[in-house]
Parts: sequence; structure tokens; C-alpha cells
Amino acid sequence: MIIATLSSEPKFLTSVEIDGHLQILDEPVSLGGNNQGPTPVQSVYSALAGCICMTLRMYADAKKIPMRQVLVRVKAEKKPVRDDDERFLDKPWKIDKGQVRFIHADIEISGDISGEQLKKLDVIAGKCPVHKMLKHGAEITHETIHSGDTDQSLTKQEPIGSFG
Repeated sequence: MIIATLSSEPKFLTSVEIDGHLQILDEPVSLGGNNQGPTPVQSVYSALAGCICMTLRMYADAKKIPMRQVLVRVKAEKKPVRDDDERFLDKPWKIDKGQVRFIHADIEISGDISGEQLKKLDVIAGKCPVHKMLKHGAEITHETIHSGDTDQSLTKQEPIGSFG
């Protein structure tokens, strides 16, 4: 389970506990944060880059491909699209306020590998779990509850709404 906690101050600073590991998220100063960590969206992009690296390492090791290093550069941008854009006619949910988020990964692999091995590694990069989740989506649900008026340990009480 992943647990994120945000208190009153600093304004956006959020600590995230992931199986005993701690990650800090924040927003840039321009948005009212203190820039003490990556934004949540940057964290997703970093998960993609890391997942591609690890997936390639697992495959290369299993197939005994002499891959020395993987460097992944992820860049993303929102681009305006029309509602009738043919690329998204069967995926209208990807259009948000007339824009679609495009994510691109440049993958650089070093090692004594053949062109055929490089082609296979390229295919495998698209099979990392984060890549597949971002590409194909996931069903996300949440429930919101009220826990009282204190900043002490939050426990589940008084459901006030849910989305499913």
C-alpha cells in the first residue's frame, strides 16, 4: 500500500510512504510550492523511465544480451487537438480540454549488441508495466471520508462520497 500525507504547512509538500521507502512530492514555487521534490506528474514520468530501464535489464539478463547501460530521457507535453482528430476518435477520453498529453521516451542502449538485439529491446521497452498502464489506462476509484478537525492520525470515519 502507498500512503501519502499532506499537512497544512508547507503548503503542497507531501510525503509518500511506499513499502518503507519515503518519497517527497511538491510543486514548484511558481505554483505556490517550495520545489522540495518532484511534482506528482514528474514522479509518474520518472516511474516510466525507471521501469523501461529495469524491464530492459531483466530481458537482457534473461537472454544473455551484453547490455552495459540504458539511458532513458522522458519528455512530455500537452498539445491541442480537435475533437474530430482521427487518432482519438476511438479514444475520446484522452482529450482533456482540447488537449492530449504526449509522452515520448528516448532510449539509448550501450553494449556489444547486434541490430537484431536492439530491435528486440525496442519492442521490450514498450512492454514495461508502467508503459502499458499509461498507454492502456487503468480503472481508478476513490472514496472520500471525513476524519474530524485534527491533524492527528487519520482513520476511516463518516463516508461523505465516493467515485467509482
